[in-house]
Amino acid sequence: AVLERDTGNDGLETLIAAGSGVIDLSQFFGAANNNNDASSSSSIQTSSSQTSSSQTSSSQSSTTSSATTTSQPSSSSSEQASETTETAEPGAGVGVLGTASQEPSDKAYTCKSEFVDFTNSDAMSKFSFVWCPENAQQTSNSVVWTLTQSCGTTMVYPWDFYQGRVEARIRIGPGSGVVTALLLLGPAPADEIDFEWVGKDPTHVQTMYYVQAHRVEAMPHVFGVSQSGGEDLTTSFQNYAIELLDDSVKWYLNGNLIRTLSKDKLAFPSDATRARMGIWDGSQTSGWAGTVDWNLAPFTAEMQWFNFTPYC
Repeated sequence: AVLERDTGNDGLETLIAAGSGVIDLSQFFGAANNNNDASSSSSIQTSSSQTSSSQTSSSQSSTTSSATTTSQPSSSSSEQASETTETAEPGAGVGVLGTASQEPSDKAYTCKSEFVDFTNSDAMSKFSFVWCPENAQQTSNSVVWTLTQSCGTTMVYPWDFYQGRVEARIRIGPGSGVVTALLLLGPAPADEIDFEWVGKDPTHVQTMYYVQAHRVEAMPHVFGVSQSGGEDLTTSFQNYAIELLDDSVKWYLNGNLIRTLSKDKLAFPSDATRARMGIWDGSQTSGWAGTVDWNLAPFTAEMQWFNFTPYC
């Protein structure tokens, strides 16, 4: 098996075939999605973008969407607030388009925490768009990532931490070959810490890590809910967090710890310091993600908010 990371031009990654092994996490999903079955529809309102060096104007339109529940990040699994918001459908109205921008080539450490809520009109300006920015589109309550036959898209939060936590509320992209990702990445040769989802398997999330671009474990750790009554991650929003500490890496689902990697391992991704996120075509991954059927395109994933918390 190939164990070396292949980072392509899309700024995300190409992965080797994944393994199996499922832990039932169905009890973790209730808190974040109590009202995901709501069927009332409303029109997504679009806002015009402001002309600046990092943001361009875009067209406005409207579409219908279903109501869901938005959970805010919390310091523990018992402290979760929620509010009702809207979920964008494929082809939803666009308020602000991503604009191609250069992320800092050197590390830019900060001790400043930031919560980016995509109901705010300036949310897109908080990120660099290093690949296919036209496929990142802001609605009234989320940023929609679109995968077309031309490209997917990659957003980068352009600040680093030595230790800290990133968290995002995400709906993954559906379909064979469609990969959604939230990860921490360092400079080449890159250390990397991942959450990744393959759209052909909408009830599981995968965690993995790399040290200096080499995959340490042959198989990712796979977590999911049972197929019977489990949440479909392509139609529901969940909260995902990665925490990098001096002695461990921790992955969280809806505030619940699902995996811990201790530094006593032979290799540890201590230099994975910058958050990246988006959607990409995983057709060339030896069956791991499946093959995209472009007759069903476009495919979309969404992020409602992003929380960056350095530990200083």
